[in-house]
Amino acid sequence: MGKLRRGQNSRPPDAAAAASLLQSCGRAGDLRRGRALHAHLLLSGAVAASTFLSNHLITMYSHCADTASAVRVFGAAPRPNLVSWTTLVAGLTQNSMHRDALAAFAAMRRADVAPTQFALSSAARAAAALAAPLPGAQLHCVGIRLGFDTELFVASNLADMYSKCGLLCEACRVFDQMPHKDAVAWTAMIDGYSKNGNFQAAVLAFRDLKCEGLIGADQHVFCSALSASGGLKDGWLGRSLHCCVIKAGFELETVVTNALLDMYAKSGDLEYASRVVKIDRGGWNVVSGTSLIDGYIEVGRVEEALETYTELRRQGVEPNEFTFSSMIKGCAMQALLEQGTQLHAQVIKTSLISDSFVCSTLVDMYGKCGLISLSIQLFNLIGYQSGIAWNAVINVYAQHGHGWEAIQAFDRMTSSGIRPNHITFVSLLTACSHVGLVDEGLKYFYSMKDEYGIEPKEEHYSCVIDMYGRAGRLDEAEKFISEMPIKPNAHGWCSLLGACRMRGNKELGEIAAQNLMKLEPGNTGIHVSLSGIYASLGQWEDVKAVRKLMRDSRIKKLPGFSWVDANKKTHVFGSEDWSHPQKEQIYKKLEELSERIKEEGYVPDTISLPLNLDDSAKERLLRYHSERIAVAFALISMPATKPIIVKKNLRICADCHSALKFISKVESRDIIVRDNSRFHHFVEGRCSCGDYW
Repeated sequence: MGKLRRGQNSRPPDAAAAASLLQSCGRAGDLRRGRALHAHLLLSGAVAASTFLSNHLITMYSHCADTASAVRVFGAAPRPNLVSWTTLVAGLTQNSMHRDALAAFAAMRRADVAPTQFALSSAARAAAALAAPLPGAQLHCVGIRLGFDTELFVASNLADMYSKCGLLCEACRVFDQMPHKDAVAWTAMIDGYSKNGNFQAAVLAFRDLKCEGLIGADQHVFCSALSASGGLKDGWLGRSLHCCVIKAGFELETVVTNALLDMYAKSGDLEYASRVVKIDRGGWNVVSGTSLIDGYIEVGRVEEALETYTELRRQGVEPNEFTFSSMIKGCAMQALLEQGTQLHAQVIKTSLISDSFVCSTLVDMYGKCGLISLSIQLFNLIGYQSGIAWNAVINVYAQHGHGWEAIQAFDRMTSSGIRPNHITFVSLLTACSHVGLVDEGLKYFYSMKDEYGIEPKEEHYSCVIDMYGRAGRLDEAEKFISEMPIKPNAHGWCSLLGACRMRGNKELGEIAAQNLMKLEPGNTGIHVSLSGIYASLGQWEDVKAVRKLMRDSRIKKLPGFSWVDANKKTHVFGSEDWSHPQKEQIYKKLEELSERIKEEGYVPDTISLPLNLDDSAKERLLRYHSERIAVAFALISMPATKPIIVKKNLRICADCHSALKFISKVESRDIIVRDNSRFHHFVEGRCSCGDYW
């Protein structure tokens, strides 16, 4: 070849070699060597004269995660060209500098440089990561003008962007217009459907992918399909997918194994989930362990979740924020305070206490264990109070009967710019219901749609029914039900039936019972409540008829149980239950308490017992209710400095409520009772509910 003429775009003699070295540094992530080479090129003047070398420097710095240096090199480049811009946008996206990547793409357009499909795809990935539909749609328009919108690589990223923004119709439109589809495009759609809760569509897309013959192309396809199967809780479909995984040879891939385990756990097939853990050659990992723990928690098998957590730690796997959140959630479900506080200590040790999600679950756990002051204290320590944190604290206030505090928390939440959701309003309406704030509750109920664009669901209507019922405004409850756009669910009818029992409203109670029987024919509480209504009116023949119907239908009343944690053990008691090893001491304490509270003015509420017996027989039955036995046991077993926390599976009866107020006074002890709807804090002869529950 002859000599290059003057003025031609020639490279320095060592440009190709330097570019090769820069590529090597980038692939190895060797930033120190890359910088040394950059310095050498600067001293030689090669970079100042070569856009080619500047582009390789931008790529090297991007691969080494030094985006600041990449941006500086771009700014100093002699003549940035199309490759320079594309390299910069791609490098920023790869390093999760998504807003900067979109800004660079916009600057590229202002510089009148037409982007390549690679620059457009990188920008689309940045918009997807930010879940930013407006910039994403603008990128789509650019793609259409340039004719890239049906190009495989660009269209796949646009479809992924729309699905991650929750715009599935737009994602489908882009996907359908693609003349050719590869496994990446199919995965984007399946993953989009799955993440947006459209699990059925995800499974159908996977079926179509299989028909296209691309099934073995990418293991991530299986992960998305398994996620959809788990969302559907379809064990049969999940096992079919497992067979496909084995045939494709991905069963031992950790990411697929984790997806399999998660699918089985969400489907409730925890035995299969356990087997999958044992198959993995890599053994336990934080994802597999957390999925299994979460599966146990979802079905209420908290003890097995605790055992799995212990095994995870024994294997040397450090739990992450999701592990702790699942475990703390399990402790909250069963009010396991001791285990919950141990997890709290471990969260502090692992420096995850600053994680908003973990701290929110701790707020919920302490609230459900009865320690509202500690719950609020933790909430106030959260650096960024997210919507989840606000929902947790509003729910804590609701469960403890602090209606005005719940309203104040809601106002602070909205003032801070956090939008409430369906969960927020369930907690807020429950809080209003528990303290009789009917007018305030109705205001918030109607604001859901008017102010926040949230369509009320069954649970919100049930809260309003409960609100009217607790306040004794049964005519308004009946009118509200007749005007509802949807039929009340079981909880709504159950709330109304309970209110009718409290108020002795036979006619409306029978209507509520009939509707509830259609929805929950096996609910034994229906007959018990009806019997209670008839008994309160002295209609003993009707009481006998209900009890005969129960016997003939083999319907048994759900027994009441109360349990209390003492000496690192949970002690469970039933009514008139004398099976406990300390039964003699408990009986003696109960008799002593009975005499002392009578001296203070306690009068047994025998009317609350729907039995045709004389008052002395009723009084004896009331004295040995499970919650009273549990409290007597706690008084003789726990130090005076500790609050007594009793959990109960049914609603606390009126007589026990009265008795526990007097017991808290004569014993000078704080007694906390969590029944099936709320907390009662008995202190110095008073209850936090103000006798409204």
